[in-house]
Amino acid sequence: MLLHISKKIGIVSWVVTILYFVIEPIFIMTALVPYNFMQQAMSDLGVTSCGKYTYSIAPHEICSPYHFWMNVLFIVNGLTFSVGVLYLSQYMERNGINKLGTVFILIFAIGNIVSGFIPADVHLFWHSILSQIGMFTVLFGLWIYAKSLTKGKRWTYLNVIVLITLLFFIILLFFFPLPAGLLQRLYYGVIFLWGTVLTILLSSSE
Repeated sequence: MLLHISKKIGIVSWVVTILYFVIEPIFIMTALVPYNFMQQAMSDLGVTSCGKYTYSIAPHEICSPYHFWMNVLFIVNGLTFSVGVLYLSQYMERNGINKLGTVFILIFAIGNIVSGFIPADVHLFWHSILSQIGMFTVLFGLWIYAKSLTKGKRWTYLNVIVLITLLFFIILLFFFPLPAGLLQRLYYGVIFLWGTVLTILLSSSE
């Protein structure tokens, strides 16, 4: 028998997921050195040591005294995001391509969890690899969902277009001094908002 996620749990999981952006400012304000959310990665708040070059691509000074709880937030965020995605998957026709779409989105969620367990200064590669892969796979996952949905189709396609645009600017970071921290947060925020709104749209049809 397949696991069934109730409407209540589905909605709560997405609300908790998007609350990340309400909680994160607390960790920014408690940092012992200036933190620039426009430029610095979300991961910097989970770095376990203080100083410059705490990991190879972080020349700025970092000191986040509550890094343990920030990493817990990453893990919880990934878990609630996963539950939210599995809830949405229940509205999809059960076939191989739709299951693949769910897996593609879950890779992004699992990347969040791994980032919490392995901070950037502990091992940058394993901290970031799944998140980076997930930023691409989530596009295919949302595209598959958009093709299969009867309600929320246009909303999902719109988010795919926005995410592709943001990913383009993120790639340009290798060539131009763009606001890396802001672009990362926008990318995550769009995905979280997509799931929250889609859950409301689909749940309201029950």
